[in-house]
Amino acid sequence: MGGADSCNYIDEAGGRRRQQQQQQQLIPGLPDEIGMECLVRVPYGSHSRMKSVCRGWRTLISHPSFSEQRRKARTAEHLVCLVQALPTPSTIHADVVLKERDDKRQRQEEGCQYNHPSAPPYQYGLSIFNATYQTWHQMMPSSIPMFCHCVALPSSGKLLLLGGWDPTTLDPVPDVYVLNLIGEDGARWRRAAPMSVARSFFACAVVGRSTVYVAGGHDSHKNALRSAEVYDAEADEWRTLPSMWEERDESQGLSWEGDSRFWVVSGYSTENQGRFRSDAECYDPETGCWSKVEGLWPFPSSSPRGCVSVNSASGRGQSKHQWWRIAGEEQQQQQTGIGEIREYEREAERWRVVSSIPLPHPEFGLGRSSKCVVSLDGGGDGNSRRMLVMSSGGEGKAGAFILERNDKGKTKWNHVHVPPQFTGFPYSAAHLHV
Repeated sequence: MGGADSCNYIDEAGGRRRQQQQQQQLIPGLPDEIGMECLVRVPYGSHSRMKSVCRGWRTLISHPSFSEQRRKARTAEHLVCLVQALPTPSTIHADVVLKERDDKRQRQEEGCQYNHPSAPPYQYGLSIFNATYQTWHQMMPSSIPMFCHCVALPSSGKLLLLGGWDPTTLDPVPDVYVLNLIGEDGARWRRAAPMSVARSFFACAVVGRSTVYVAGGHDSHKNALRSAEVYDAEADEWRTLPSMWEERDESQGLSWEGDSRFWVVSGYSTENQGRFRSDAECYDPETGCWSKVEGLWPFPSSSPRGCVSVNSASGRGQSKHQWWRIAGEEQQQQQTGIGEIREYEREAERWRVVSSIPLPHPEFGLGRSSKCVVSLDGGGDGNSRRMLVMSSGGEGKAGAFILERNDKGKTKWNHVHVPPQFTGFPYSAAHLHV
């Protein structure tokens, strides 16, 4: 081979090698470390478009480790997933009504059912509130089970909807739906293994990375239940647990980070509907038994809804187990507010008032209706504890606050604007940091 031909061959081979190296890089021409720094800063709302760029990006962004990289870089976003009633046309503004009419006409032209006359007056959907960018999105505009529980598996970016009422028959269902918010195919729903018992208004909580506990609630005859079961999300399998000591309808399920136990707080029996028990039950998977804790819920006329688990530092990096309760005006203690925040410390076995709820915002009377509360912890925000507090005042009026409380005990309420399409009653909520 001649000298010129040899040089041309070497140049072509070198060009092919450089092209292959660039194709293997996250961003051609940049080291992968710099490429990753760029990709983790792209907002979550653009991830679906990023997945269509190339196979490498699709694989990277769809893996849970990418969300972990975003958390380490402090670019991850707080998504609050809300199961809430879909507002009727009479409760939203005229421009929204016109849009709904256009959507209805389009669906009818496509042969789709829309607001069938036999459907109940209230239907439920799934909304996503991006607490980082203060944006709202309707994730599932069609009807989902009414009063279903919404729980999140943070390690995998999955959202689960469990139980609730069939929107047509109004009977409890055992159905379970899974939504993977970071999957390769985008946000796609699938049916998972159903619960062994159809139930609604039950206690539910995630323990560990992929274990979901449910207990109590009531059946199709409105009988309160003692039964309990546990779901392994990785294996898609349910396992029956020993029954609780007491029937517990409308109880609250709670857990703590780093603790394997499942707590079922208060609730009431079939014969004592609306009179909430003062005790709670705790299931310990190490012993396989339930234990009863007396006097934990000293609020007989109040539902344990609005109670949420929080963790805070307690010397030398140890976690301090607490529950927070957002109490309404029925427990009003101060004339300057319309309610209070109470904190329960498991170690001290007591509730104490830590803050008052501010006066109602012009758009929203906080405290006049049942509240939906979800913790926004787990985002690398230091010692600050954050949570979203939301409720609906009816007649198309609703609102929310992001509550922040630092380690010095100072509380700050930041008002969140709620568009008319998202003013429906929020029954259940879960938080994902992606």
